[in-house]
Amino acid sequence: MSAIATARAARVTCARMRPRTVLITGASSGIGRALAVEFAARGARLALAARRVEELERTLALVREKGSDGIVLPLDVSEAAGVEDVVARAARDLGGLDMVIANAGFGGQTAAAALQWEEVVPMLRTNIEGAIATLVAAVPIIMAQKSGHLVGISSLAGRRGLPQAATYSATKAALSAFLESLRLDLAPAGIRVTDVQPGFVRTPGTAHATNPMPFVWPVEKAARVIARRLERAPAMISFPWPLAMLTAFARILPHWLYAPIVRAGAKS
Repeated sequence: MSAIATARAARVTCARMRPRTVLITGASSGIGRALAVEFAARGARLALAARRVEELERTLALVREKGSDGIVLPLDVSEAAGVEDVVARAARDLGGLDMVIANAGFGGQTAAAALQWEEVVPMLRTNIEGAIATLVAAVPIIMAQKSGHLVGISSLAGRRGLPQAATYSATKAALSAFLESLRLDLAPAGIRVTDVQPGFVRTPGTAHATNPMPFVWPVEKAARVIARRLERAPAMISFPWPLAMLTAFARILPHWLYAPIVRAGAKS
């Protein structure tokens, strides 16, 4: 990278920007819906993508209550072949895409001894293939515009393996690595890329969780913090800070020390 390109990328990263058009996958509930409402309140027009059309219509109604508008795009990201057409339609109908948020995903707890491949595959297809397909489809659009912001919703759970979360932790680690590579490749062109790593967030997906959820945040707070921090387009957004600090420290622990600590925490 030349010194001029590096300086330009740094200026782009530091500039505060509110997107005017945003595509969000997984917008039918949870963080995706809350982000749609938050960006609508900030004046953005939304492309709302997910499988459940009725729930997407409810999200659109909430967007309109905030004085904005958008479009509903039925999409199952686990069927990666259909993602490109949906992203292209979002760009066409909104007149461009300032931001694309690959948010669709789900989690679950399964002990390693009980893992079955047919139950692992859907999470791989949604959390990895679906998210990456969304971002890949957006890259040429963003490049042609010569501006834009690509965002992936990964997780603090991707920083290191967790008990009963082998598949989930692996999918989020994969997404984080993909986003980092995108950032390295696209920064010279002034394209922003951010990896959002939430901790525990209270959503329909976590409503029946039996594992401990330390420092859990309401979904509205999570969306507000994500939207505000995305204005600066940092490489990473992680929260809440106590859990982000703990997981950062955990990454440098040797396995013989990490294992008993995390096992004890999972049982508490």
